Amino acid sequence: MSALPADLIALALAMGLEITEVLHRTDKTLLASGTLSGQRVAVKCLLDPDPFWAEKWRHEVDVYEVFAESPPPLRVPRLLYTDGARLLVLEWVDGQRLDDDRYPQRALNTQETDAVLGCVRSFNQWPAPGTGFEVVFDYQDRFRRYRDYGYLTDADHDALARLLRRVGEPRQVNHGDPLPSNILLDPSLGTTLLDWEYTGLFLPGFDLAMLHTQIGAHSPLIKTRIDDLAAESGTEDAFAVNLAAVLTRELRMHHELPDGPLRGSRLPLIEAAWAHARDRLHQQASRRP
Repeated sequence: MSALPADLIALALAMGLEITEVLHRTDKTLLASGTLSGQRVAVKCLLDPDPFWAEKWRHEVDVYEVFAESPPPLRVPRLLYTDGARLLVLEWVDGQRLDDDRYPQRALNTQETDAVLGCVRSFNQWPAPGTGFEVVFDYQDRFRRYRDYGYLTDADHDALARLLRRVGEPRQVNHGDPLPSNILLDPSLGTTLLDWEYTGLFLPGFDLAMLHTQIGAHSPLIKTRIDDLAAESGTEDAFAVNLAAVLTRELRMHHELPDGPLRGSRLPLIEAAWAHARDRLHQQASRRP
């Protein structure tokens, strides 16, 4: 129990919550397993007082409340308790994280690829409640900022502006952060997603662009499958925009890392992927709508 901040220990004791194992801890959050009323649970605690993370925390609570009213087409943990500010107690979901690395150093097999894409696509195709989700970020504003940072040229920005005029407003519900560590595989119960802090409305294929970039770095099968899905669904314009959004963010994040093995191993992968995505972007923008 001492793993929790002091001000939450009394609350946990009063409600009968017991912490059995700390699974992961960062400066931002604590993740632990525990029990509540004899039931195994997952416990998430916000440690960082930054208002940005507090807002994301409240948003995740809101998402779980939407799920309770309108269940999505995949298994998600039930929200059992929240203090509304820092503590989440969730139903425990069995399974194995796809990988703990943001860029898994192995290729997914066909079964894993099918499971991941099936789970993500079923969520993206879910007719989510109209009032349950909002647009997560302004694409035009993001690309303007990334041009100012130097990650987009004027020509890149112009190509993105042309595509944005074609694709309309973000209307597809996406998880928003389908990192390998947020994908839980269970052969008997199926695949599910964890951590819903960034969930909301995007242009079609944002989740797929993240999978294409991160899992696809060492897994060509999933990249090919995602490329085929974008072509078959007629969403190639939106997918090119999402790839640009994902890859320029990855470039910024990794350029800001201190020199070391992580930065050195990932940046060449990201830069190579961005070179291909940039060509794709300009090819898409040059086509007649």
